[in-house]
Amino acid sequence: MTGVTHAGSIRGVISGPGVARTFAFAMVGRLTYGLLPLCLLFTIRESSGSFAVAAASSAALGFATLAMPIQARLIDRFGQRRVLPPYAACYSALLITVGVLAGDSRPDIFWVATGLLLGLSAPALGPSMRAQWREIAAEGPPRRIAYSLDSIAEESLYLIGPLSASVVLATGPARLGLLLAAGLVVVGTAGLATSAYVPVPASDAAVVQSRKPHAGILRRPGLAPLLMAMAMTGAAGAACFVGVAAIADGAGTPSAVGVVEAGMAVGAIFGGLAWARLRRDPPWAFALVLLLLTSAAAQVGAAIAAPELIVVGVILIAVGAVAAPVFVVAFTGADSLVTPERRTEASTWVNTALNGGNALGTALGGLVLTIGAAAPFGFAACLTTLATGTALALASRARRRVPA
Repeated sequence: MTGVTHAGSIRGVISGPGVARTFAFAMVGRLTYGLLPLCLLFTIRESSGSFAVAAASSAALGFATLAMPIQARLIDRFGQRRVLPPYAACYSALLITVGVLAGDSRPDIFWVATGLLLGLSAPALGPSMRAQWREIAAEGPPRRIAYSLDSIAEESLYLIGPLSASVVLATGPARLGLLLAAGLVVVGTAGLATSAYVPVPASDAAVVQSRKPHAGILRRPGLAPLLMAMAMTGAAGAACFVGVAAIADGAGTPSAVGVVEAGMAVGAIFGGLAWARLRRDPPWAFALVLLLLTSAAAQVGAAIAAPELIVVGVILIAVGAVAAPVFVVAFTGADSLVTPERRTEASTWVNTALNGGNALGTALGGLVLTIGAAAPFGFAACLTTLATGTALALASRARRRVPA
């Protein structure tokens, strides 16, 4: 079912029958992931009396989400209506359980296991919404506009989610945020699963046939290099955040980190809007090269400007502005590299690569920081340059495949 075929604007894409409803429910559910981190951190901190335990639980949650491609494969195989509700039910039940038990004395391992189980049961709402965008918007400009809108909205959650968590923390116990998140994920998942644009799951025969040429989706030509580029991009972004945090802390203004993050998120929103307004779709691999080159240049500028926090923050807005288009291009590329019945899994692997790279970049950014304030930004620029080289190889391969 295709809701929009020739839309040339965000308004045109969202005006399809039932599209606004579907997207609104998806964003309600995805707001959970912007609200949860701070509320979970402080809930466990208050219950265990230890920030170390709270941080370990948060780390376990982040690590467990790397298993989300398995859920995406189930969605491709059995469909969103059969997979998303059980995941959401487990996730919501865990959140409610933690909210009820918070404040009681529990072994530290209990809280770490809680984070792990939450990460494993989190419903894949982002990849599922992108799968529905593929039903809503035809390939070409409508699909690019739809993905751009999705990226803009997701970046907005980086502003709305932490702000909502701050309101919860300021007005009541942190556990209230967990109960709110439980309700949001149930409502959002229910709305998404009842949408008219839920893709038809692949038949058993189609799945078996699609697997004959290759043992796994990661062996699809071009997909592994794309994921490698995305992992390096995620690591570069995390290294930049480490650099900003270190400069702000050294200046005695740690709260400035939030201002810089907000600025980058605003930059991403405007970058996504600009990308949606392009009149033509550039070849995705060549677009990725140009976008990553822009990001690398900005990161070099940040390294030169360090430790001037204001200048670094302004420069990093350019990195944020490139972020949303990079995500759009990466998802478009993943779509083109796999068969239609495996696109949800491919999209999830893009997210997984970014998240894994982010975790690695945070650790490595802290190590290179010992060299100096500029080191994390220089390291980020090197990673982005390597990602650009990988994207350039993909672009060259794509050009060779174009018939003369």
